[in-house]
Amino acid sequence: MILPKKYFVTKGKGVSSVSPLMAFNNALREAGIHGLNLVPVSSILPPNIVEETPRRLPEGSIVFLVMSEKRVKGPAKISVGISWARGHPHGYVIEFHDGNSYKDARDRLAEMWEEIRAKDRLNMEEPRYLIEELDVPDGMYGSAVVALVFSEYDFLKGVP
Repeated sequence: MILPKKYFVTKGKGVSSVSPLMAFNNALREAGIHGLNLVPVSSILPPNIVEETPRRLPEGSIVFLVMSEKRVKGPAKISVGISWARGHPHGYVIEFHDGNSYKDARDRLAEMWEEIRAKDRLNMEEPRYLIEELDVPDGMYGSAVVALVFSEYDFLKGVP
């Protein structure tokens, strides 16, 4: 079993005249996570996890993350975002990737928190938000990325 101990949040945006995949790669590059093997996971934060400032992880590392990402062909305006809160018995990370403005993404994430609070009885910190938006020029491909990257782990054996 792998239990995350630390995380950081990051964001980036990129454009390309070649392809949506290259725009995505450019967004990952700006976010500082393009040289990693990214493994998306769902949205639970362990109760004692510690946030750290973004840092460069070893190239080629397998990294677990919660990511919000969108790719489009311009002209378009896109926004993506995540929101996270630590808590007990656990915290949450939520993502939104269908916005067209900072406000749109922020409002939708806040609506998601309202639903979580209505259904789950958690003792959580006030949610934090990270949002990226991008105006994609006509004829170009664009991508925006926001991620919570698990950066340090405990490897547990025999834990029920």
